[in-house]
Amino acid sequence: MMNLFEIMQAAQGGRAVGNLSQQFGLSPQQTQGALEALLPAFSMGLQNQAQSPDMLSQLAGMMAGAQGGQQAFEDANGDGIPDHLQQEGNQVLGQLFGSKEMSRAVAEQASMMSGVSATVLKSMLPVVASMIMGGLFKSASNQGLGGILGQLAQGMMPGMGGMAAPQTNNPLGGLLGGMIGGGAQAGAGSAQGGLGGLLGGLLGGMMGGGQQARPQPQQAAFDPAAMGLEALTNMFSTGRQVQDQYQNNLQGIFDAFLKK
Repeated sequence: MMNLFEIMQAAQGGRAVGNLSQQFGLSPQQTQGALEALLPAFSMGLQNQAQSPDMLSQLAGMMAGAQGGQQAFEDANGDGIPDHLQQEGNQVLGQLFGSKEMSRAVAEQASMMSGVSATVLKSMLPVVASMIMGGLFKSASNQGLGGILGQLAQGMMPGMGGMAAPQTNNPLGGLLGGMIGGGAQAGAGSAQGGLGGLLGGLLGGMMGGGQQARPQPQQAAFDPAAMGLEALTNMFSTGRQVQDQYQNNLQGIFDAFLKK
């Protein structure tokens, strides 16, 4: 199971760091330092998304829909960073950070950590974001967690965020039925309630319960799914030791921009 650092090292057949260096006029060492400064912010953003079923559903839909990021991540012959990753990555940044102002704050903090210009880092952020989404999807699929992603992305279908429902030829589509256990045949209202209850139970069990209701006995069969969901969120870790002060500074940015 790859973490964020491993995803970026493996992207484009191991060429992503060199390609980023070429695109942004950096040395490989500078690019490596930039990634090590940016990835903790992505880790925080992803973990923040995992705090509720709605946000995690939106994130799963974004992971499944990051076709440009998937292609760029998998292309072992890639010799650059496609331009379309900028637009796709900006959508990911909007989901993780919420605003352009927060993205700028993250870039400025990472600049102080890495010594790379904040202007360069702001341009690099959407490219890295898109490739991370593609790498997360690829890693999850390789680990047999596609069904978890499909189930979460299914929560987008009633109209959450305006994203389209997964198509039948999507690799996630064939995995939905097994995860939901045939609940889709019970009607739209029942299916929506079942999905919300299942996600709530899974997240509640994974994160300590909080306000979640106690799982019913018949939900015990979904324990493997809960384990899979926990494995999925474990991929959101940075994969590198982060200085406490830097971690605290990033947390301060998230608190300032995202806390109500």
